[in-house]
Amino acid sequence: MQKETHLNDETHYFNTLLKKIASGDKDSLEEFYGDYKKLIYVAALTVTKSSFLAEEVVDDILLKLWLYSPKKQIKNPKGWLYTLSVNSAKDKIKKESQLYEIFPSEQDAFENLVGIDQFYFEIKDLSEVEQRILIFKFVEDMSFKEISKVLKKPVSSVSSIYYRALQKLKDKN
Repeated sequence: MQKETHLNDETHYFNTLLKKIASGDKDSLEEFYGDYKKLIYVAALTVTKSSFLAEEVVDDILLKLWLYSPKKQIKNPKGWLYTLSVNSAKDKIKKESQLYEIFPSEQDAFENLVGIDQFYFEIKDLSEVEQRILIFKFVEDMSFKEISKVLKKPVSSVSSIYYRALQKLKDKN
């Protein structure tokens, strides 16, 4: 019974914030950001695999809420916000994939970064771990040390997988 009351209180709080945001209350938008940023960010990060894109999704959702805050009551706030975040992240990936193309060269398989769409096309046949390392390296601009922490692999393994993946791409082209 106490859990149900807590959920009702949270639902009421969430909907009250949305109502205030819809009326133009900037303080409520900031309060919403403080309370729900982490949920939006983590949901977006699981889809985009990019902290930069996940942050952009957070910003996009806040802007959408500011401009088009829902008038109806949301019965499952966290579920609704999670779904909104995942869908926004998928849309962000589609948009971003049209911005850059990567064409391998002799010096470095990704020296000429021109568009992410071509990049994803080029790496689609690599193993998942090879793809993740290349994405972390080129899209996220992470060091081998940072990648090793995220993947929980030794730095030497990360760099070995990285260079093997680059060689595969070079051989492919």
